[in-house]
Amino acid sequence: MSDEFRRARDSRKIIAGVLIIAIIAIGAFQVINMTSHKEPDLVIYTYDSLLAWGKDANKTYDQVFGNFERMYNVKIEIRKAFSDAREMMLTAIQEKDNPTADVIIGVDNILIHEALANDLFEPYTPQNISQIRPDLISELDPEHHVTPFDYGLIALVYDMTHLNSTTTPNINNLTFEDLLNDTFANTLIVENPTLSSPGLSFLLSQIAVYEKILHKDWKTWWQAIKGKVRVASGWSEAYDLFFTPEANRHMVVSYGTDAAYSMYFYNSTTTNATLTRDNGQPCGWMQIEGIGLVKNAKHAELAKKFIDYFLSVQVQELIPTNNWMYPANTHAKLPECYDYAIDPYNVYQLNQLLSYNEIETNLSTWLEDWQTIMSS
Repeated sequence: MSDEFRRARDSRKIIAGVLIIAIIAIGAFQVINMTSHKEPDLVIYTYDSLLAWGKDANKTYDQVFGNFERMYNVKIEIRKAFSDAREMMLTAIQEKDNPTADVIIGVDNILIHEALANDLFEPYTPQNISQIRPDLISELDPEHHVTPFDYGLIALVYDMTHLNSTTTPNINNLTFEDLLNDTFANTLIVENPTLSSPGLSFLLSQIAVYEKILHKDWKTWWQAIKGKVRVASGWSEAYDLFFTPEANRHMVVSYGTDAAYSMYFYNSTTTNATLTRDNGQPCGWMQIEGIGLVKNAKHAELAKKFIDYFLSVQVQELIPTNNWMYPANTHAKLPECYDYAIDPYNVYQLNQLLSYNEIETNLSTWLEDWQTIMSS
């Protein structure tokens, strides 16, 4: 493990520490506001890493949530004790008859199927929706139950001190079949798709390739790689393993923006990202994350104002270097480090191979089959 990677790992711990401080600070702010507010004016559910990966998470949270509180003289309660977006959404579904949350941030273009099936969201068309990429809206939810706020590619991220074009000449021309070779299978970390949204996106990308391009049973890939690949419960655990020398794992399912992150913080691309080329060109699954108004929300009018605000250029320009995804607002500018990211619009998007109805109909069965294979 290089010194840079040790610094990277340590800095992520520092960032996590800053995030804890941010949460404490937000909590303290809420306690102070309790003197003038008996209950929060707005309750937001989101996953624990939202906007947590910048240089100062406390400052970012104040820029986003604190600024909205000052604008409208209100108090926001942010509930983010969810390690993954799916856990967050399932909690909201359990509460849907008497919802706690007014706004949910982070339901993606796979989780939306479960959300709509459970009637979780109230359709709302933001006032600034004309600034949001129309193709993202169509892919996520054309009826505006949720509106896209960011997007990015699921990719294979690797440590170039162990895997590079010299040691593994085909590193940038991988196929799913290549990943079954011991060189890659014994170093790969994936996330559990039943618990993790990036893990679920990776599973659907593999299903799309096997079923639609190779015309093979998708389950055979997992049967072949089982016992070699390391399965982590979520993205955070997967990255901890990736940065742990003793784990001896040098490739992880993550995002196509990871090289931009490495350049932004360390002026280096020792951490790089690649995609599979199972159709003769780079291809990957594009994850689109949305923000939505909870049905029967107690503070619906204020929630609508917040959704408009969260989609504004002011907030959207904080997405790239704090959430490490592309902003959905077309007016938001990208930082220079994104020259090193994989642009989703320069690759073949595997999403188009699986229709909305196919995912809706088969998702639970796919997850059950995956769990059966990996636990047997």
